[in-house]
Amino acid sequence: MNIHVVKPDGSWYCRPDVTLVRDADRFCLPDDCTEAIAFRGLCIRIDKAGKAVVPRFARRYFDSWTDAVLFYGITEEGTATPNLDRATVVSRDFRPVETLDAATLERITGTICRISLHLSLRIGDFIIFEQPEPTELGRGCHIDTIAIL
Repeated sequence: MNIHVVKPDGSWYCRPDVTLVRDADRFCLPDDCTEAIAFRGLCIRIDKAGKAVVPRFARRYFDSWTDAVLFYGITEEGTATPNLDRATVVSRDFRPVETLDAATLERITGTICRISLHLSLRIGDFIIFEQPEPTELGRGCHIDTIAIL
């Protein structure tokens, strides 16, 4: 399973599947990180394998969405690191895509086409669309991921 994260500017990167947790009770920062930030996101699950998907068929590759939280550790130099343990939280409450607006559906289908040009989509992959506004977290801060979701 792959986790593809789409930034607000349209760029994207992959997170390792080992960063995924379903029930986040703790999040620990490594020693080289001084703080963390969290972003909300909209997550879709890929239901059909594909490569080089064309726009008119992109809608066939997903049928539900849910909320997600993405954590980034911030180092002393100010660099964000996304590949922390337990840094991707995906809700289990998937909803039908019919509840999304047309603009969001168009963004999702376009992203599926772009990503599938570079790598194969597999059943169970997640594509998470990161929201632009972060929540800042300090060391020792407790966060209720359910409240963020």
